[in-house]
Amino acid sequence: MKHINNITYRIIFSVIYLFSTLPMNLLYKISNFICIVFFRLSGYREGVTVQNISRAFPNKKYNEIQSIEKEFYRNFADLFAEVVKSISISSKKQNSKLDVKGFEFVEKQVYNGRNVIACLGHCANWEILNCLPFRVNVDVYSGYKRIKGPIINKLMFDIRSRFGVHLIESKSVARQILSNKDKPSLYLLIADQCPSNIKTDNQMTFLNQKTSIFLGPEKLARATDSVVVYINLTRKQRGHFEAECQPICENTSDIQYLGITEKYIKHLEQNIQKDPSCWLWTHRRWKR
Repeated sequence: MKHINNITYRIIFSVIYLFSTLPMNLLYKISNFICIVFFRLSGYREGVTVQNISRAFPNKKYNEIQSIEKEFYRNFADLFAEVVKSISISSKKQNSKLDVKGFEFVEKQVYNGRNVIACLGHCANWEILNCLPFRVNVDVYSGYKRIKGPIINKLMFDIRSRFGVHLIESKSVARQILSNKDKPSLYLLIADQCPSNIKTDNQMTFLNQKTSIFLGPEKLARATDSVVVYINLTRKQRGHFEAECQPICENTSDIQYLGITEKYIKHLEQNIQKDPSCWLWTHRRWKR
């Protein structure tokens, strides 16, 4: 079965690779088609999307909600095109798509022997951060959760690690940090998903709703005495993004319990409010 999976993977990869060699403007035309046919006409998770946006922005009128929804689906379709392109794109061109600000703070902390945990959300094109090793002078690790389909899992693993990001399963990040104290690094963690266990002590107000928050990054930072930052990711224009590093906590002992998480949520909320169409609204964030 493993041999069959390898053959299947190579076939699928080859087909996607051929598509990825198409000019970006042609891929965006394909993404326009996908947006209209697959997302708009089929109504892919439209109920979830509209409900999420409406609850997050209760003061917005229905036509404003519709405008955010329309722009979100366009960006979401573009994300697929940009991910496909990243399979074959050169590191130079990939780097040209991302502006970085404030990462001198990260480099300084790492040079001083501190690990840095960077929290972020599913904003804009979070996959563009696979080129960060070319933009910052530190080792970059990223926590990830295995995708159930082995072929898609391997494809995404190869895309995300193509430019030098070291991928480790989220549950192994603490072990990685503690066992490599002599090699401080930058660790990327997306932490805006819905936690599997709902507890009263991890509920906060997020986007005008009582929300259960994943406390992993804060617990990890305290256990490993790591510096915490937020990466504010925005879409400047089609195909061009900006990642701004915003410090959250330099010393975990100086901030009360849940304080790190509260600051992270505030940063994430501001990131979304600046461009409401940038977030992953199809995710069943409040399903529990």
